[in-house]
Amino acid sequence: MTDSLLFDAVREEIAYAFENTAFFRKHMEANGLRPEDIRSLADFRRIPPTSKGHYRRGFPAGVLAKGYTLTSPNVMRFQSSGTSGERLNSAIMSYDLARRQATGFGVHRGFDGLWQPGSRPRLCRFAPPNCSDVECATGFSTMEDRILADGTLVLTVAHDLLATPEWQIVKALDEIEQYQPDLLVVDPTHFAFLTRWARRLGRKITSPRKLHMVCGYTLMTRVARRQIDEFMGPEVPIGDMIGMSELGYLGFQCHLGQRHINDREFYPEFVRDDRPVENGEMGELYVTTIDDGLIPRIRYATGDWFTPTGEACPCGSDLPVVRIEGRGTHMVRLRDGRVVTPGAVDAVVGDAPWLDLYKLEQGEDGDCTFRYLPNDTARPGDEAALEARLAETLAPNRVRLESVGYISCERSGKFQPCVSHLSAEGAR
Repeated sequence: MTDSLLFDAVREEIAYAFENTAFFRKHMEANGLRPEDIRSLADFRRIPPTSKGHYRRGFPAGVLAKGYTLTSPNVMRFQSSGTSGERLNSAIMSYDLARRQATGFGVHRGFDGLWQPGSRPRLCRFAPPNCSDVECATGFSTMEDRILADGTLVLTVAHDLLATPEWQIVKALDEIEQYQPDLLVVDPTHFAFLTRWARRLGRKITSPRKLHMVCGYTLMTRVARRQIDEFMGPEVPIGDMIGMSELGYLGFQCHLGQRHINDREFYPEFVRDDRPVENGEMGELYVTTIDDGLIPRIRYATGDWFTPTGEACPCGSDLPVVRIEGRGTHMVRLRDGRVVTPGAVDAVVGDAPWLDLYKLEQGEDGDCTFRYLPNDTARPGDEAALEARLAETLAPNRVRLESVGYISCERSGKFQPCVSHLSAEGAR
């Protein structure tokens, strides 16, 4: 789609949302705007961004388009994990979700054969319980209790990942073997944890079908990716999804490792200080949906930050390439006014073969603690070298390292590798 056609589609979405959703009409009128006022990109940017709060308060009647209810055909309901503090109820049309997913998978050649005409892939999900879409995804429930309407089997895991007992891990491994999936949809930190246990138990994670893997929910660290790659081997295509529960697939990782943003089903903007950023500059992702008849979103501020590179990818896809920086509420704030993103922290840590898991936590005083789980390959010089790199990156703030045997998850059940109490408090 050309830029001109894409912007025409954006204008149509604005007009549709104005006419059919109570919230967005009020949002426009409160700012003295009507759809006919939006004739250029400059006009478009006059529309203040919308947020999760708007959709949380307006759900369902205020944000569902006229003629739809939550029980309308093809409507799928979702609830977010609550990463930002409160869970968000939302809904999406099944065919919109499939369309966005297909565009994402299209950048990765390893996924070319996953959807064949007339076939329906078998899915297993291993992710934080708040992301499960199953009310009773406890270790004591049966497989049948945890199979969603679309056939997805939700595997159980403790809300606090590292507190998951061995019997529950064995149950998850047994169920994968029994269900014989084509696709594993996983949180990478959770799945890396499962691979460590599988190694310890002498188990494999395989299927008689061609197995594929989609990682999502949290930042895929290089440490988690190393463990997953080593355990699963090169024959399993693995793609990192850029997504949100309320929007589905916003992007995907190609077979060459680059992350691409979906600008077919969305109009993406990268914004900082109320202005679009240049290539190579970090900005928050705003998305405007294209042809979303159920809950159209205009300039929806995702809270996730990326750096658009402006580079063409050798994979052949023309979807824009981005670097993932992480959530704004997780950025480390330095005393000299700079910020260090979770993506930047992860680049400093690297794949670190000597550790299995880490979390950098910034306290309210600005100082940071880096806790990590070492493995049997750790050597005395490993920690010192990492400490020096982190100290240089986070200066003038102080950082100390702690080798530990346990690190807790967040309240949402997700395991975030980088958190900042300063950034989280500032967002409230």
